[in-house]
Amino acid sequence: PVSSQILRPIGPLFVGATLLLALLVNLLPCHATLNNLAPDFVALLLVYWTLNQPRRIGVGIGFLLGILMYVGNGTVLGLHALVYSVIAFLTLWRNRQIAVAPFWQQAIWAFILLFLAETIMLVVRLVMGAPFAGWSYFVSPFLAAPLWTPLSNLILMHQRADVPKEL
Repeated sequence: PVSSQILRPIGPLFVGATLLLALLVNLLPCHATLNNLAPDFVALLLVYWTLNQPRRIGVGIGFLLGILMYVGNGTVLGLHALVYSVIAFLTLWRNRQIAVAPFWQQAIWAFILLFLAETIMLVVRLVMGAPFAGWSYFVSPFLAAPLWTPLSNLILMHQRADVPKEL
């Protein structure tokens, strides 16, 4: 049977608003105090939009979001830009495989990408002489991956429209 809903095209304003909201949530003071327990919402939404809007969102937007994260929290210059660019590239690289998968499999891909992002950040910090942050540093991807399905459904709610009876 044909679905009773179709997806409307998504506007660039909505995509930008969701990324800006994720950036603001990441820069909240309570997000910084939770440190390893708070998911990186910018990375999560970057993976989502790179997967679903690959012509609009890609490596360049990931780099720009990374620079904005640096300006907001003052970490190592370019660290977030490097990480966001890498995960955007890997999402674009496997876009067709990930996009056709059900949400639970997409959540596994999102977990892998977010875990890789945390690993790259940790390795860069270790190379620069920072002490090892401990294994709790990797808790964030485990908390972000279960958010994939609700986040995807929440964003898709905005796009869903009823199919006219004539079709």
